[in-house]
Amino acid sequence: MKRNTILSAITGATLLLFVAACSNSDDNTNGNNNEPKEPTQTVQFSFTDEDFGEDETPTRAGTAEAKPQIVDLGDCEAEISVESEPAVKKTRGAQTPANGHYTIRAYQGGTLKGEMSGTFSGGTFTPDVANKGSIKLAHGTYDFIAFNDDIIPSGNDLTVAKDKAGTAMIGFANAEHINQNPNQTINFTMKHVGARLRTQFVCQKHIPENITATLEQTAANVIPTSIAYNPATKTYTATNGAMTAEASNSPASTETKYTASFYGKFYSYTSTSDYHYFLPTTEGSKLKLTGISAGTVFWKPIPTFNVASLNASLQMQSNKSYVVKIKLKPSFTYLMSDGTTGFFKDTTLGGGTKTPIGLVIGNNRAIALNCADGNNKSLLWLAPSGGWWHGHNNSKVIKFTEILDAYNDMDGYKYTWEASGSYDNTTIKANEKDKYPAFYYAGHYGDELAAAGITVSGNLVGRKWYMPSVGEIEDMHTTLVFGEVDSESYGGKYYFAYTDLINQAVTRVGGQWYLDTSFYGPISTGHTSTEYYDDRLGLPIASAPHNRFYFNFSSTYCRIWRDFDVSRASLVRPIIKYQD
Repeated sequence: MKRNTILSAITGATLLLFVAACSNSDDNTNGNNNEPKEPTQTVQFSFTDEDFGEDETPTRAGTAEAKPQIVDLGDCEAEISVESEPAVKKTRGAQTPANGHYTIRAYQGGTLKGEMSGTFSGGTFTPDVANKGSIKLAHGTYDFIAFNDDIIPSGNDLTVAKDKAGTAMIGFANAEHINQNPNQTINFTMKHVGARLRTQFVCQKHIPENITATLEQTAANVIPTSIAYNPATKTYTATNGAMTAEASNSPASTETKYTASFYGKFYSYTSTSDYHYFLPTTEGSKLKLTGISAGTVFWKPIPTFNVASLNASLQMQSNKSYVVKIKLKPSFTYLMSDGTTGFFKDTTLGGGTKTPIGLVIGNNRAIALNCADGNNKSLLWLAPSGGWWHGHNNSKVIKFTEILDAYNDMDGYKYTWEASGSYDNTTIKANEKDKYPAFYYAGHYGDELAAAGITVSGNLVGRKWYMPSVGEIEDMHTTLVFGEVDSESYGGKYYFAYTDLINQAVTRVGGQWYLDTSFYGPISTGHTSTEYYDDRLGLPIASAPHNRFYFNFSSTYCRIWRDFDVSRASLVRPIIKYQD
């Protein structure tokens, strides 16, 4: 039988090459000894490393689309899913260095026929002395396996312990025909035997604090702690054992506040743990996250919580990368028609029985889901046109030189419904449809609800909607959408905020938030009930020019600003105080 000797001599910076001289003659002699010379063949072995998750498309882990787990955390909820991660894309032509000690085995029909080992470093392979740099094989078809020293031969099996799951590398070249073709090349793509998994919290707003958690097994001895690969059957057999619980902590998000998520539109803020390494066949249903502590992300501290099982269908595969994605979603509070408050799940649209009529903005107040008078954009604060020089209206008026005092004004109800809220101590603006149309339609928003077939009950009976003051709108800016003042001036305040969150909260239950457009994109604009006058002219308050404040909520910014023309038409977004 003709046999080939595959010799090794390596050069090259990116490939591991085994090269020998080639001879097709059976009667060559060896030098001057006149002894038969063993035929040899030129064969090249190339080694490249493949990253975890190579060419993997992000998808739900498992064959079927799994419904995410939902954990109710009070003012937010955690939506848990397990997804595959793709490898980091490398520059074309770039390869991960394959430095290390490797063993190459040749199998035929599952039987070991030959073995060679050596060290690759700096582009050069040095065979181990004991190998004599060769493998002798008869002509035929072989399966080649290459592996590093983190894989331990045990009889015919190749075994890996869990603590080597992240570093054990193996490569296969199957059905290679050895036939003395002098240009033959055998390529090994070295892959990780193990899989890796990490946790990642994602949010539409920044995550301000570090998150701590523990990853552990759901019961004793349900996680593979060693695995054996059988070259004959080409399958892995796992042996379960005790898994030591591992910290799965992650830092506060580092993405730029507000802009990274386009002001709350996308889940762009991340808090990601280090990787945990597992052997193939590990099941997601046998792993759990416990003691998750995330601090305060939205309005209240998140209670410590657990994820009892990562994923019912996940079975980890070699060289794959997985992420346990925990999406933190704010649970906005709605005012219901029966006077109670609740979350989306309590509404008719969320599977509950209650009808939402407002979005709670704090201090026992809720803002309407739609604007007054059928979202009329043409409502005047004062009519007919008062212009810049309109007269005194409210009992309390902010001085221009003390313009920021307006942000402490919480008297919207008083200006709308109480005679004491007017300068003359007589006029109730909510009853003056012709003179104060904006106040009138804000005050009679309840009539619109009734006309739409919504009857209020409980503690809402007898309570009235009204036009909000500057301070009440600022509460919404700073509390509901986590706004921070960007700038202050004689005109008022600009805010950075996660403005799209309120749009999502309102539209989710059938309301409308953005009702206009601007240079900055979709926008919600409205009157406030707060009035100011220009005290710089030295005129008596009754004859000095008076005006009003308005607010803008756009998809990229929000502001509360003074106007110079009280006759400017705008929307009216009523609010209600639903309990004292």
